[in-house]
Amino acid sequence: MSTRRSRWGASGHDGAPRSAEQRRRGPAGEPRWWDPVDQAWAEDLPLARRVFGRGWLDVPMVNNAERADPFTGTAAEAVLAARAARQVTALDEGRAWRRRDGALAVLRVEVYASADHAAHRSAWRGAAEACLEQTWRARWRERGCEPGWVEATWVPPADRPDPLRLIDAVEAAADSVAARVDWLRLEDHTEAAEQDAVTAYEQVVVWLGRGQATLTLRHLLGTDLDDVVVAAATTLARAAPPPTEP
Repeated sequence: MSTRRSRWGASGHDGAPRSAEQRRRGPAGEPRWWDPVDQAWAEDLPLARRVFGRGWLDVPMVNNAERADPFTGTAAEAVLAARAARQVTALDEGRAWRRRDGALAVLRVEVYASADHAAHRSAWRGAAEACLEQTWRARWRERGCEPGWVEATWVPPADRPDPLRLIDAVEAAADSVAARVDWLRLEDHTEAAEQDAVTAYEQVVVWLGRGQATLTLRHLLGTDLDDVVVAAATTLARAAPPPTEP
């Protein structure tokens, strides 16, 4: 386990001084498994409230149940195996933002020992729809509720707003902002009858070398939040990735 000092600044999001040796935001009393420098990068990955636009507020994630593995179900097996092969060195799920209409954005940031994410991303792209659907259904059952109709679909790269649009294979192969982003949309009808509305989730994954940022944006189906997704995803995709070990 590395004990390198942080090169990522001297303060956290609240402005309080902190060092790379400070414990991460996570379950109290957990044995230290994370790399301090990588954990500092994960917690300091830039995404400020102003990026989301007017009406958004920071939400303390005091009671957030952080999960070591983000997905569950048979469809997730290949994704989790590829993820484990890269060796997780940092994890932060301590930031969220809410709007008065109930829209909620939650950021999960992970860092891996390996910067080669090709197999991981390939597994994700091959299983993402079923992976999200099975995970959402499992989470409902954990809460004692039988899930309703749940469907995840890709937002095609050619249909995404600029600057996240990708038209051809040459652009997709380039290390551009748009090429770093995978975007899916999930519809969940489980509580549609009670709420007289369908809940939708934007699931945006940004690949940053050894880093991975996942923004989950919950809102009512029909609410156009593409501008929020574009602003947040673009900000994350332009961030400097974690340094690669020499």
